[in-house]
Amino acid sequence: MIALARFIMAGPSQAAVVAAVTALLAFILPPVAWLSGGVIALVALHLGPARGLQLMGYAGAASILLGWLVMGTPMLVVGVILLLWIPVWLAAVLLRNTVSLSVTLQAITGLSVALVVVLHLGFPELQTQLQQEFANILQPVIEQQPDTAQQQELQLAVESVLVLLPGILATGMMMGIMLSLLLGRWWQSVLYNPGGLAKEFNSLRLGRPLNLISSVLLLMVLFSASELVTMIVLLVLSLYLLQGMAVVHGVFELRQIAKGWLIGLYVMLLFIPHLVVLPLAVFGLSDTWVDFRHRLARTH
Repeated sequence: MIALARFIMAGPSQAAVVAAVTALLAFILPPVAWLSGGVIALVALHLGPARGLQLMGYAGAASILLGWLVMGTPMLVVGVILLLWIPVWLAAVLLRNTVSLSVTLQAITGLSVALVVVLHLGFPELQTQLQQEFANILQPVIEQQPDTAQQQELQLAVESVLVLLPGILATGMMMGIMLSLLLGRWWQSVLYNPGGLAKEFNSLRLGRPLNLISSVLLLMVLFSASELVTMIVLLVLSLYLLQGMAVVHGVFELRQIAKGWLIGLYVMLLFIPHLVVLPLAVFGLSDTWVDFRHRLARTH
């Protein structure tokens, strides 16, 4: 990965090739999209907004051409540019100007919330269309169940998820932007400021005003059935998942705990996320008031 970062920073053509190729590979292996966004983030963070725009121009033209030659349509690649590259570039510019990871992550979350609100309230027909398309994709899976009871149970589960589809999609897009930004920041740290991202991430704090708003939203979900509030909570909890990971990283550094345990946590996030995501998000939410790292630092 470090060798790849050096190759990216060797020149604009190298960066454009990596960004374009990884954008296309993302249609075979979706997580590669974060790598493509990371290229944009690295260049914009270290060389500035103008160079980041220049890279998007070169890489965009190359990826659209390749998309047309390989897939017969450039529109899928255009989607990557609009939904990942441009938001990552904006986030990188904000981070470069504010030098605040907390402010940047909150801004990304705020824009994602705004997107969900606009889609839910302003374009209900689009939401219905998306739900129908996903329902059609999942229908064969439901019909493969061995008996009627299981089919009905799965149908209810699918319907409960589909009503939150805009929030789920927005959460996935938001996390992709954040991970691409963090990857670009890590590359920049490794090449030009060793240990910089670790210090920045380990001390991440989102602030009490956001915590109060998030707590109110959580209470609203518990006592109401609002689809919109539930989708917003999905976004907010995803942000606090990062806060929780920052706390864990900070505690591990303070206590000098073996890195193997941290790797184990990431393995759990990858293979059994339903068991660890919510506890980590709650851990991050509670840290705003408890400040685990500060307390540990005083007793260390």
